[in-house]
Amino acid sequence: MLKGIWKDPVWSKVIATGILAVIASFGTYIFGVWPEIGSAFSQAWSFTIASTSTPNWLLALMAIPCILLIFSVLVEIKGKISASEPTKTWKSYTRDNFLGLLWSWRYTGNKIYNLHSLCPQCEYQILPKDVSAFSAVPRYDYSCEDCGYSAGSFEGYPEDLLQKVQLKIQKGLRTGQWESRQQA
Repeated sequence: MLKGIWKDPVWSKVIATGILAVIASFGTYIFGVWPEIGSAFSQAWSFTIASTSTPNWLLALMAIPCILLIFSVLVEIKGKISASEPTKTWKSYTRDNFLGLLWSWRYTGNKIYNLHSLCPQCEYQILPKDVSAFSAVPRYDYSCEDCGYSAGSFEGYPEDLLQKVQLKIQKGLRTGQWESRQQA
């Protein structure tokens, strides 16, 4: 039963936190830190209930919005700094030109999905049209219905072309060529 709970991501963290809390409590008891912790809480409580011209508890309450404002400004500054320095990872490689077409895709985990072809001139999605004269030899045409661009016809089924493009994407990722092809 413990093995099943330990493999659960939430319960394993709860158990690990409990173990660390017990170890920390035992360590503070051995090293005699509990009186100092109690003294710190006592001094904090005395400060909170003490009075100046304005009660300290009211000052602490009024400080909360100030602290939140400072925190939000720091988060905003950090966001602007990190936005100005974009880090390129292999998952940012989601578009490229192959076989006269612009291809776009996404990743789910480490797998490519939602791979589709676009017109390289106007980025209208191009769907394959069956133009084969014989059923034994499949041939599909890739032409844009919006601007008239034609990438030509390809022999084989559209799934075969998708697989070829997927292999080219994987090759680019494996060899590191994706970095130089980012602007495609």
